[in-house]
Amino acid sequence: MSKHFTKSFNPLKWQAEPQDLTGNDISFGIRAVETTQRYIYGTRHITWDGRVFKYSNAVAACYSYHGANAAEAGVVSYTANPLAGFAGDRHATITVASRSEDDLAGGYFVMFDNSGTDTTFCFGITGNDATSGTTTKVYLDGAIPVASTVSDYHELYENPYRELTEATDSYCAWMGVPAMTAAATYKFWCQTWGPAYISGGETIDTPAADSRTVVWGSNASLFKIATKVSGQIAGYILNNGSTTIPGPLIMLMCST
Repeated sequence: MSKHFTKSFNPLKWQAEPQDLTGNDISFGIRAVETTQRYIYGTRHITWDGRVFKYSNAVAACYSYHGANAAEAGVVSYTANPLAGFAGDRHATITVASRSEDDLAGGYFVMFDNSGTDTTFCFGITGNDATSGTTTKVYLDGAIPVASTVSDYHELYENPYRELTEATDSYCAWMGVPAMTAAATYKFWCQTWGPAYISGGETIDTPAADSRTVVWGSNASLFKIATKVSGQIAGYILNNGSTTIPGPLIMLMCST
């Protein structure tokens, strides 16, 4: 069991380049791609100019010029607690099967207190035991402030950076752009904020007047907001111009 994160998770500032143990004499830093997990998924790295990268895992191929989406669905939907707990507990038992040790680390646990306060608590998950029967014990990043009962309910959400893919999907969140192309099962750094090159799904290098905002399409590329009115905002065109501008470069705005 792991009551605390078992891998590095503290944010990395620009002075501290991500650990690169790929065996090369030259450190590739955020462009290192390997099958060994070095950090908790979602660990943040920021460069000197404010670009942000999050440590991620590819469940299917992710490409460095397209977006990567979160393929994971919710783990547990509104379910009664299988066991009661005490105020101050930093753990909870949930009804979910087939989880290996610590594969929920970086996810989120939500408890619905039905004792009369009608309060909802949301915690980060720092680790979990392997499943025993039909339940799994998860460890939290804070103490539950009330005693819980079997009349209370819970929900569980995966770490959103645990299973990224470029696969076409109209019902997903786009998390960012890989710093390097990564095949399935490989770990990589996904850019989530700041100037980035992203392949367009339509001609966005000739923006109309007062038209700079771009959104994600279901095929992992970018479109003008007028084309995908309800699409997730990807950012805005950064470089100046109206006719055949280079790139363009996008000010990516997924996660700071």
